Amino acid sequence: MTLVVAVLCGGFGTRLGDLTRDVPKPMIEVGARPYLERVLQSFAERGLRDLVLLTGYKHEVIERHFGDGSHFGMNITYSRETEPLGTGGALRDARALLGDRFILTFGDVLRRFDYDRFVQQHEGNCLAVYPRVTIGNTELDGTRVKRFDKRAPELPYIDAGFSVMQTSTLDLLPQQGACSFEEIVYATLAKDGELAAEIVDLNFFDIGTPEELARTRAALEN
Repeated sequence: MTLVVAVLCGGFGTRLGDLTRDVPKPMIEVGARPYLERVLQSFAERGLRDLVLLTGYKHEVIERHFGDGSHFGMNITYSRETEPLGTGGALRDARALLGDRFILTFGDVLRRFDYDRFVQQHEGNCLAVYPRVTIGNTELDGTRVKRFDKRAPELPYIDAGFSVMQTSTLDLLPQQGACSFEEIVYATLAKDGELAAEIVDLNFFDIGTPEELARTRAALEN
């Protein structure tokens, strides 16, 4: 079965102020292209061309630009929030589109990475992490996640913004209402010793804040 990439791109992007007044955060242009194009391309270049975009705020901007993905050499489907449900609620609603196993990532984070190797090497649930710079949320025991806690900034690692997950892990979420996939699923799997880890490098770009957007533009527009 083809592995699906689930891309979370439904947030409001409030930290970017007026830049997200008319477009959702992942559609901000970097080098005259919507940033989300670059993110999706980073997976397509590794043969991962089946993508589910979890949209919400200004969803029509994303859907109008990408359509079914065929123009970009991808197969894109959508799961649209009608109200903010958090990462957990968005994934829960998209379950029927995810197959048995999926990659989870964010629409505002770009990483040049061998995702194809990552999913082949890790047959179970695996979270990518890197050593903390300022704050952490993850503690390891060898190649397993021992603890995941967003409220523990002293932990030595922080999640890298992507993972490969069995879709059955969605059963850990409440059946309705807004919730955080990371805070519930990662934390529960870690406690039960069922979440592997891979340490990756710091080489990534994101656009979550004005400062990060400026850094990303400086690097990618040259």
